[in-house]
Amino acid sequence: MTTPILITTTFENEQDAEKLARMLLTRRLVACARISAVGTSLYWWQGKISEAQEYELGLKSTLKLYPEIEALIRAEHPYQTPEIVATAYIAGSDAYLAWLEEELRQ
Repeated sequence: MTTPILITTTFENEQDAEKLARMLLTRRLVACARISAVGTSLYWWQGKISEAQEYELGLKSTLKLYPEIEALIRAEHPYQTPEIVATAYIAGSDAYLAWLEEELRQ
């Protein structure tokens, strides 16, 4: 198996997060997509501190599929500069990692 990863991105509304999640799932680029409850983000943008309510979308996949996932996020995301961060799993149960690999496009 290629390295399992968790990709995170954020959205201003739940509908946009769900739309992207379904696109990625349909293409079998991710095995699972989790939309977290709204939270407050504080960040630098265009020279000043900005604030927004955002939903976090967590995407479970593999490093091999990351380039396609990033390209789709960039193409479909409403933000000018969306957060797209991948974190490698350092460990996981054998059963979970087998499920993850089985559900992804080979």
